[in-house]
Amino acid sequence: MKYLFKVVILFLIIFNFLFPVVHYSCTVAVVLCLLYGMIFNRSVSFTYFTSRYCFTILFCTFIMIIINVSISLFHERFSIDVIKRFVVQGYMLCCLVFVLPFLIEKKAKAFEDAITIICGAFALQGLIHTTGFLITPVGDFIFSLHTEAFQEMADNPLLHIDRFRFYSLTGSPFFELPAAYGLACILFFRMQLIPDQNYLKGWKAFVIMILMIMGISLSGRTGFVGFGLGVLLYTVFNWNKSLQIGKNIVKISGGFLLLLAIFYIVLTPMQKDNFVNRLLPFAFEAYYNWIGTGEFRTSSTDALLDVHYYPLDSETILWGKGVISGRTIGFRHTDAGYMNDVIFGGVFYILLLALYQYLYFRQPLKYSLQQNSRDGNINFFCFFILFAYMFILEYKTAALGTQHITEVLLLYIGISYLIKQYALENERIGAREKQVN
Repeated sequence: MKYLFKVVILFLIIFNFLFPVVHYSCTVAVVLCLLYGMIFNRSVSFTYFTSRYCFTILFCTFIMIIINVSISLFHERFSIDVIKRFVVQGYMLCCLVFVLPFLIEKKAKAFEDAITIICGAFALQGLIHTTGFLITPVGDFIFSLHTEAFQEMADNPLLHIDRFRFYSLTGSPFFELPAAYGLACILFFRMQLIPDQNYLKGWKAFVIMILMIMGISLSGRTGFVGFGLGVLLYTVFNWNKSLQIGKNIVKISGGFLLLLAIFYIVLTPMQKDNFVNRLLPFAFEAYYNWIGTGEFRTSSTDALLDVHYYPLDSETILWGKGVISGRTIGFRHTDAGYMNDVIFGGVFYILLLALYQYLYFRQPLKYSLQQNSRDGNINFFCFFILFAYMFILEYKTAALGTQHITEVLLLYIGISYLIKQYALENERIGAREKQVN
Protein backbone atom coordinates (compact mmCIF):
# COMPACT_ATOMS: atom_id res chain seq x y z
CA MET A 1 0.00 0.00 0.00
CA LYS A 2 1.25 3.49 -0.84
CA TYR A 3 2.82 5.50 1.97
CA LEU A 4 0.53 8.50 1.53
CA PHE A 5 -2.57 6.31 1.75
CA LYS A 6 -1.31 4.86 5.04
CA VAL A 7 -0.65 8.36 6.36
CA VAL A 8 -4.21 9.40 5.47
CA ILE A 9 -5.67 6.29 7.14
CA LEU A 10 -3.76 6.96 10.36
CA PHE A 11 -4.60 10.68 10.14
CA LEU A 12 -8.33 9.90 9.98
CA ILE A 13 -8.11 7.62 13.02
CA ILE A 14 -5.90 9.54 15.43
CA PHE A 15 -7.30 13.03 14.83
CA ASN A 16 -10.89 11.73 14.64
CA PHE A 17 -12.54 14.95 13.50
CA LEU A 18 -16.23 15.38 12.75
CA PHE A 19 -17.32 13.93 9.43
CA PRO A 20 -20.73 14.13 7.71
CA VAL A 21 -23.07 11.15 8.08
CA VAL A 22 -20.65 8.84 9.93
CA HIS A 23 -19.79 11.49 12.60
CA TYR A 24 -16.23 10.28 13.32
CA SER A 25 -13.42 10.34 10.75
CA CYS A 26 -11.99 7.09 12.15
CA THR A 27 -15.07 5.37 10.70
CA VAL A 28 -14.07 6.74 7.29
CA ALA A 29 -10.66 5.09 7.69
CA VAL A 30 -12.32 1.71 8.25
CA VAL A 31 -14.57 2.20 5.19
CA LEU A 32 -11.61 3.20 3.01
CA CYS A 33 -9.69 0.09 4.04
CA LEU A 34 -12.71 -2.08 3.29
CA LEU A 35 -12.99 -0.51 -0.17
CA TYR A 36 -9.26 -0.95 -0.70
CA GLY A 37 -9.57 -4.63 0.18
CA MET A 38 -12.46 -5.07 -2.25
CA ILE A 39 -10.68 -3.29 -5.11
CA PHE A 40 -7.36 -5.11 -4.70
CA ASN A 41 -8.83 -8.47 -3.64
CA ARG A 42 -7.46 -8.35 -0.12
CA SER A 43 -9.42 -10.25 2.49
CA VAL A 44 -10.35 -8.50 5.72
CA SER A 45 -8.28 -9.88 8.59
CA PHE A 46 -9.09 -9.69 12.29
CA THR A 47 -5.70 -11.13 13.25
CA TYR A 48 -4.61 -8.32 15.52
CA PHE A 49 -7.79 -8.43 17.58
CA THR A 50 -6.64 -11.82 18.87
CA SER A 51 -3.02 -10.83 19.54
CA ARG A 52 -2.33 -10.82 23.27
CA TYR A 53 -1.05 -7.24 23.25
CA CYS A 54 -4.03 -5.68 21.42
CA PHE A 55 -6.63 -7.88 23.08
CA THR A 56 -5.33 -7.03 26.56
CA ILE A 57 -5.51 -3.29 25.91
CA LEU A 58 -8.96 -3.46 24.31
CA PHE A 59 -10.31 -5.68 27.09
CA CYS A 60 -8.87 -3.44 29.82
CA THR A 61 -10.33 -0.38 28.10
CA PHE A 62 -13.73 -2.04 28.46
CA ILE A 63 -12.93 -2.76 32.11
CA MET A 64 -12.03 0.91 32.65
CA ILE A 65 -15.46 1.88 31.31
CA ILE A 66 -17.09 -0.43 33.87
CA ILE A 67 -14.86 0.96 36.64
CA ASN A 68 -15.77 4.54 35.75
CA VAL A 69 -19.49 3.72 35.73
CA SER A 70 -19.11 1.90 39.07
CA ILE A 71 -17.33 4.86 40.70
CA SER A 72 -20.05 7.23 39.53
CA LEU A 73 -22.83 4.95 40.80
CA PHE A 74 -21.00 4.37 44.10
CA HIS A 75 -21.10 8.10 44.75
CA GLU A 76 -24.69 8.28 43.45
CA ARG A 77 -23.61 10.53 40.62
CA PHE A 78 -23.16 10.02 36.90
CA SER A 79 -20.28 11.76 35.11
CA ILE A 80 -20.88 11.14 31.43
CA ASP A 81 -17.78 13.12 30.41
CA VAL A 82 -15.30 10.72 32.05
CA ILE A 83 -17.15 7.63 30.84
CA LYS A 84 -17.52 8.98 27.30
CA ARG A 85 -13.76 9.47 27.02
CA PHE A 86 -13.11 5.76 27.45
CA VAL A 87 -15.99 4.80 25.15
CA VAL A 88 -14.71 7.01 22.32
CA GLN A 89 -11.16 5.87 22.99
CA GLY A 90 -12.21 2.22 22.84
CA TYR A 91 -13.87 2.83 19.49
CA MET A 92 -10.77 4.58 18.10
CA LEU A 93 -8.54 1.74 19.33
CA CYS A 94 -10.80 -0.83 17.66
CA CYS A 95 -10.66 1.13 14.39
CA LEU A 96 -6.86 1.15 14.56
CA VAL A 97 -6.64 -2.58 15.28
CA PHE A 98 -8.98 -3.24 12.35
CA VAL A 99 -6.75 -1.33 9.87
CA LEU A 100 -3.44 -2.68 11.22
CA PRO A 101 -3.21 -5.38 8.50
CA PHE A 102 -3.32 -2.55 5.93
CA LEU A 103 -0.72 -0.45 7.80
CA ILE A 104 1.70 -3.29 8.58
CA GLU A 105 2.92 -5.04 5.42
CA LYS A 106 6.63 -5.76 5.93
CA LYS A 107 6.69 -7.17 9.43
CA ALA A 108 10.49 -7.04 9.77
CA LYS A 109 10.30 -3.26 9.21
CA ALA A 110 6.98 -2.63 10.98
CA PHE A 111 8.50 -0.45 13.72
CA GLU A 112 10.34 1.88 11.34
CA ASP A 113 7.34 2.06 9.01
CA ALA A 114 5.06 2.96 11.92
CA ILE A 115 7.32 5.83 13.03
CA THR A 116 7.50 7.12 9.45
CA ILE A 117 3.72 6.99 9.05
CA ILE A 118 3.16 8.71 12.41
CA CYS A 119 5.61 11.50 11.56
CA GLY A 120 3.96 11.85 8.15
CA ALA A 121 0.51 12.18 9.73
CA PHE A 122 1.68 14.93 12.07
CA ALA A 123 3.58 16.70 9.28
CA LEU A 124 0.34 16.67 7.28
CA GLN A 125 -1.54 18.11 10.25
CA GLY A 126 1.16 20.77 10.64
CA LEU A 127 0.85 21.64 6.93
CA ILE A 128 -2.93 21.95 7.19
CA HIS A 129 -2.67 24.05 10.35
CA THR A 130 -0.01 26.34 8.86
CA THR A 131 -2.00 26.79 5.65
CA GLY A 132 -5.07 27.69 7.67
CA PHE A 133 -3.04 30.22 9.64
CA LEU A 134 -1.55 31.85 6.54
CA ILE A 135 -4.59 31.77 4.23
CA THR A 136 -7.69 33.20 5.91
CA PRO A 137 -10.36 31.42 3.77
CA VAL A 138 -8.72 28.05 4.47
CA GLY A 139 -8.58 28.81 8.20
CA ASP A 140 -12.21 29.91 8.23
CA PHE A 141 -13.27 26.71 6.46
CA ILE A 142 -11.42 24.47 8.94
CA PHE A 143 -12.84 26.54 11.79
CA SER A 144 -16.37 25.91 10.48
CA LEU A 145 -15.80 22.15 10.76
CA HIS A 146 -15.42 22.34 14.54
CA THR A 147 -18.33 21.91 16.94
CA GLU A 148 -20.49 24.87 17.93
CA ALA A 149 -19.08 24.64 21.45
CA PHE A 150 -15.52 25.14 20.17
CA GLN A 151 -16.62 28.00 17.91
CA GLU A 152 -18.32 29.75 20.81
CA MET A 153 -15.17 29.36 22.92
CA ALA A 154 -13.04 30.88 20.18
CA ASP A 155 -15.41 33.83 19.75
CA ASN A 156 -15.71 34.49 23.51
CA PRO A 157 -13.38 37.45 24.28
CA LEU A 158 -13.39 36.60 27.99
CA LEU A 159 -11.61 33.29 27.40
CA HIS A 160 -8.65 34.85 25.52
CA ILE A 161 -8.27 31.83 23.20
CA ASP A 162 -6.35 32.44 19.98
CA ARG A 163 -8.58 31.62 17.04
CA PHE A 164 -5.73 30.07 15.06
CA ARG A 165 -5.66 27.15 17.49
CA PHE A 166 -8.84 25.93 15.78
CA TYR A 167 -7.27 25.79 12.32
CA SER A 168 -6.23 22.17 12.84
CA LEU A 169 -8.25 19.29 11.45
CA THR A 170 -8.92 17.40 14.67
CA GLY A 171 -11.65 16.76 17.19
CA SER A 172 -9.23 17.62 20.04
CA PRO A 173 -7.63 21.00 19.20
CA PHE A 174 -6.48 21.86 22.71
CA PHE A 175 -4.19 19.87 25.02
CA GLU A 176 -4.46 16.51 23.26
CA LEU A 177 -3.08 17.73 19.94
CA PRO A 178 0.15 19.39 21.19
CA ALA A 179 0.67 16.52 23.66
CA ALA A 180 0.47 14.05 20.76
CA TYR A 181 2.88 16.21 18.75
CA GLY A 182 5.35 15.74 21.61
CA LEU A 183 5.04 11.97 21.33
CA ALA A 184 5.61 12.16 17.57
CA CYS A 185 8.75 14.24 18.18
CA ILE A 186 10.16 11.58 20.52
CA LEU A 187 9.61 8.96 17.82
CA PHE A 188 11.12 11.27 15.20
CA PHE A 189 14.38 11.47 17.14
CA ARG A 190 14.25 7.72 17.74
CA MET A 191 14.30 7.29 13.99
CA GLN A 192 17.40 9.48 13.72
CA LEU A 193 19.28 6.94 15.86
CA ILE A 194 18.78 4.14 13.33
CA PRO A 195 22.07 3.81 11.38
CA ASP A 196 21.90 4.13 7.59
CA GLN A 197 18.13 4.54 7.64
CA ASN A 198 16.56 6.12 4.57
CA TYR A 199 13.15 6.78 6.08
CA LEU A 200 13.58 10.22 7.64
CA LYS A 201 16.86 11.88 6.83
CA GLY A 202 18.19 14.83 4.87
CA TRP A 203 15.65 17.28 3.50
CA LYS A 204 12.75 14.93 4.28
CA ALA A 205 13.63 14.93 7.97
CA PHE A 206 14.03 18.72 7.97
CA VAL A 207 10.65 19.34 6.30
CA ILE A 208 8.84 16.99 8.69
CA MET A 209 10.58 18.53 11.71
CA ILE A 210 9.65 22.08 10.61
CA LEU A 211 6.01 21.13 9.98
CA MET A 212 5.77 19.45 13.39
CA ILE A 213 7.35 22.49 15.09
CA MET A 214 4.81 24.69 13.30
CA GLY A 215 2.03 22.39 14.47
CA ILE A 216 3.23 22.63 18.06
CA SER A 217 3.58 26.42 17.83
CA LEU A 218 0.03 26.79 16.52
CA SER A 219 -1.66 24.26 18.80
CA GLY A 220 0.09 24.54 22.18
CA ARG A 221 3.46 24.68 23.88
CA THR A 222 3.10 21.28 25.58
CA GLY A 223 4.50 19.60 22.49
CA PHE A 224 7.87 21.24 23.10
CA VAL A 225 8.21 19.06 26.22
CA GLY A 226 8.14 15.99 23.98
CA PHE A 227 10.51 17.69 21.55
CA GLY A 228 12.96 18.26 24.41
CA LEU A 229 12.68 14.63 25.51
CA GLY A 230 13.34 13.55 21.93
CA VAL A 231 16.49 15.68 21.82
CA LEU A 232 17.51 14.10 25.16
CA LEU A 233 17.05 10.60 23.71
CA TYR A 234 19.11 11.52 20.65
CA THR A 235 21.87 13.19 22.68
CA VAL A 236 22.25 10.36 25.23
CA PHE A 237 23.01 7.82 22.51
CA ASN A 238 25.03 10.18 20.31
CA TRP A 239 27.02 12.08 22.93
CA ASN A 240 30.33 10.77 21.56
CA LYS A 241 29.55 11.78 17.97
CA SER A 242 30.18 15.49 18.32
CA LEU A 243 31.23 15.87 14.67
CA GLN A 244 27.95 14.38 13.43
CA ILE A 245 25.93 16.54 15.81
CA GLY A 246 27.87 19.61 14.68
CA LYS A 247 27.15 18.86 11.01
CA ASN A 248 23.46 18.41 11.80
CA ILE A 249 23.35 21.74 13.63
CA VAL A 250 24.99 23.48 10.64
CA LYS A 251 22.52 21.88 8.21
CA ILE A 252 19.52 22.76 10.36
CA SER A 253 20.78 26.33 10.81
CA GLY A 254 21.18 26.64 7.04
CA GLY A 255 17.64 25.37 6.57
CA PHE A 256 16.28 27.91 9.03
CA LEU A 257 18.15 30.73 7.27
CA LEU A 258 16.58 29.61 3.98
CA LEU A 259 13.14 29.61 5.60
CA LEU A 260 13.80 33.08 6.99
CA ALA A 261 14.63 34.32 3.51
CA ILE A 262 11.43 32.78 2.15
CA PHE A 263 9.56 34.36 5.06
CA TYR A 264 10.62 37.86 4.01
CA ILE A 265 10.29 37.33 0.25
CA VAL A 266 7.08 35.30 -0.13
CA LEU A 267 4.76 36.25 2.76
CA THR A 268 2.52 39.29 2.63
CA PRO A 269 2.86 42.08 5.23
CA MET A 270 -0.28 40.82 7.00
CA GLN A 271 1.07 37.26 7.16
CA LYS A 272 4.38 38.51 8.54
CA ASP A 273 2.52 40.56 11.14
CA ASN A 274 0.48 37.50 12.20
CA PHE A 275 3.69 35.51 12.64
CA VAL A 276 5.55 38.16 14.59
CA ASN A 277 2.76 39.58 16.74
CA ARG A 278 0.39 36.63 17.19
CA LEU A 279 2.13 33.30 16.72
CA LEU A 280 5.57 33.91 18.20
CA PRO A 281 4.33 35.51 21.47
CA PHE A 282 1.96 32.54 21.92
CA ALA A 283 4.43 29.76 21.03
CA PHE A 284 7.39 31.24 22.90
CA GLU A 285 5.63 33.01 25.74
CA ALA A 286 8.24 31.87 28.26
CA TYR A 287 11.04 33.47 26.21
CA TYR A 288 9.09 36.71 25.77
CA ASN A 289 8.46 36.85 29.53
CA TRP A 290 12.14 36.24 30.18
CA ILE A 291 13.07 39.13 27.88
CA GLY A 292 10.47 41.43 29.43
CA THR A 293 10.61 40.50 33.13
CA GLY A 294 13.66 38.30 33.56
CA GLU A 295 11.43 35.36 34.57
CA PHE A 296 11.20 32.24 32.40
CA ARG A 297 7.51 31.36 32.86
CA THR A 298 4.12 31.11 31.14
CA SER A 299 0.63 32.09 32.23
CA SER A 300 -0.59 28.48 32.09
CA THR A 301 2.26 27.28 34.32
CA ASP A 302 1.56 30.07 36.82
CA ALA A 303 -2.13 29.14 36.81
CA LEU A 304 -1.30 25.48 37.50
CA LEU A 305 0.76 26.38 40.55
CA ASP A 306 -1.53 29.10 41.90
CA VAL A 307 -5.03 27.96 40.92
CA HIS A 308 -5.32 24.38 39.68
CA TYR A 309 -3.66 22.63 42.62
CA TYR A 310 -5.33 23.12 46.00
CA PRO A 311 -5.75 21.10 49.24
CA LEU A 312 -8.25 18.21 49.38
CA ASP A 313 -9.71 16.45 52.41
CA SER A 314 -8.53 12.94 53.25
CA GLU A 315 -11.83 11.27 52.28
CA THR A 316 -11.71 12.77 48.80
CA ILE A 317 -8.06 11.74 48.39
CA LEU A 318 -8.96 8.15 49.27
CA TRP A 319 -12.28 7.62 47.50
CA GLY A 320 -12.99 10.68 45.36
CA LYS A 321 -16.43 12.17 44.72
CA GLY A 322 -17.47 10.46 41.47
CA VAL A 323 -17.42 13.67 39.42
CA ILE A 324 -14.83 15.95 37.87
CA SER A 325 -13.93 19.29 39.43
CA GLY A 326 -16.38 22.13 39.11
CA ARG A 327 -19.35 19.69 39.08
CA THR A 328 -19.67 19.35 42.86
CA ILE A 329 -19.92 21.78 45.76
CA GLY A 330 -16.65 22.65 47.46
CA PHE A 331 -14.34 21.91 44.52
CA ARG A 332 -13.47 24.70 42.14
CA HIS A 333 -12.60 23.90 38.55
CA THR A 334 -9.10 22.62 37.87
CA ASP A 335 -7.35 21.52 34.68
CA ALA A 336 -4.69 19.54 36.54
CA GLY A 337 -4.88 15.83 35.75
CA TYR A 338 -3.83 14.51 39.15
CA MET A 339 -6.38 16.76 40.85
CA ASN A 340 -9.28 15.81 38.58
CA ASP A 341 -8.56 12.09 38.81
CA VAL A 342 -8.32 12.21 42.61
CA ILE A 343 -11.57 14.19 42.82
CA PHE A 344 -13.26 11.63 40.58
CA GLY A 345 -12.01 8.36 42.05
CA GLY A 346 -9.35 8.98 44.67
CA VAL A 347 -5.74 7.90 44.79
CA PHE A 348 -6.58 4.26 44.00
CA TYR A 349 -8.19 5.41 40.76
CA ILE A 350 -4.93 7.10 39.73
CA LEU A 351 -3.11 3.83 40.46
CA LEU A 352 -5.58 2.01 38.19
CA LEU A 353 -4.99 4.56 35.43
CA ALA A 354 -1.23 4.15 35.81
CA LEU A 355 -1.58 0.36 35.63
CA TYR A 356 -3.79 0.62 32.54
CA GLN A 357 -1.24 2.95 30.94
CA TYR A 358 1.57 0.53 31.78
CA LEU A 359 -0.12 -2.17 29.69
CA TYR A 360 0.85 -0.22 26.57
CA PHE A 361 4.52 -0.45 27.57
CA ARG A 362 4.89 -3.75 29.45
CA GLN A 363 5.71 -6.02 26.50
CA PRO A 364 7.73 -3.47 24.47
CA LEU A 365 9.88 -2.72 27.54
CA LYS A 366 10.32 -6.44 28.21
CA TYR A 367 11.38 -7.31 24.65
CA SER A 368 13.69 -4.31 24.28
CA LEU A 369 15.44 -5.26 27.53
CA GLN A 370 15.92 -8.81 26.27
CA GLN A 371 17.67 -7.61 23.11
CA ASN A 372 20.82 -6.88 25.11
CA SER A 373 22.21 -4.60 22.40
CA ARG A 374 22.61 -0.91 21.62
CA ASP A 375 19.42 -0.99 19.57
CA GLY A 376 17.61 -2.68 22.44
CA ASN A 377 18.91 -0.09 24.90
CA ILE A 378 17.71 2.72 22.66
CA ASN A 379 14.27 1.13 22.33
CA PHE A 380 14.03 0.54 26.07
CA PHE A 381 14.96 4.15 26.81
CA CYS A 382 12.54 5.37 24.12
CA PHE A 383 9.58 3.44 25.57
CA PHE A 384 10.58 4.47 29.09
CA ILE A 385 10.60 8.14 28.04
CA LEU A 386 7.20 7.73 26.40
CA PHE A 387 5.86 6.19 29.61
CA ALA A 388 7.36 8.98 31.74
CA TYR A 389 5.98 11.55 29.29
CA MET A 390 2.43 10.45 30.14
CA PHE A 391 3.03 11.22 33.84
CA ILE A 392 4.45 14.62 32.90
CA LEU A 393 1.34 15.37 30.85
CA GLU A 394 -0.85 14.33 33.78
CA TYR A 395 0.54 17.26 35.77
CA LYS A 396 -1.10 19.63 33.26
CA THR A 397 -4.36 17.78 32.54
CA ALA A 398 -5.89 14.30 32.64
CA ALA A 399 -3.56 12.20 30.49
CA LEU A 400 -2.92 8.77 32.01
CA GLY A 401 -4.82 6.31 29.86
CA THR A 402 -7.27 8.93 28.55
CA GLN A 403 -5.54 10.97 25.83
CA HIS A 404 -7.28 9.64 22.71
CA ILE A 405 -4.67 10.58 20.12
CA THR A 406 -1.76 9.53 22.30
CA GLU A 407 -3.25 6.21 23.39
CA VAL A 408 -3.98 5.17 19.81
CA LEU A 409 -0.42 6.10 18.82
CA LEU A 410 1.01 4.13 21.74
CA LEU A 411 -0.91 1.01 20.74
CA TYR A 412 0.20 1.42 17.12
CA ILE A 413 3.86 1.90 17.95
CA GLY A 414 3.76 -0.86 20.59
CA ILE A 415 2.25 -3.54 18.37
CA SER A 416 4.50 -2.51 15.44
CA TYR A 417 7.57 -2.96 17.60
CA LEU A 418 6.40 -6.36 18.83
CA ILE A 419 5.51 -7.52 15.30
CA LYS A 420 9.02 -6.61 14.18
CA GLN A 421 10.58 -8.54 17.07
CA TYR A 422 8.40 -11.60 16.37
CA ALA A 423 9.38 -11.49 12.68
CA LEU A 424 13.10 -11.20 13.45
CA GLU A 425 12.84 -14.02 15.98
CA ASN A 426 11.15 -16.27 13.39
CA GLU A 427 13.91 -15.43 10.91
CA ARG A 428 16.57 -16.42 13.45
CA ILE A 429 14.77 -19.68 14.22
CA GLY A 430 14.43 -20.44 10.51
CA ALA A 431 18.15 -19.74 9.96
CA ARG A 432 19.16 -22.07 12.83
CA GLU A 433 16.92 -24.85 11.47
CA LYS A 434 18.55 -24.54 8.04
CA GLN A 435 21.99 -24.84 9.62
CA VAL A 436 20.95 -27.96 11.51
CA ASN A 437 19.48 -29.58 8.40
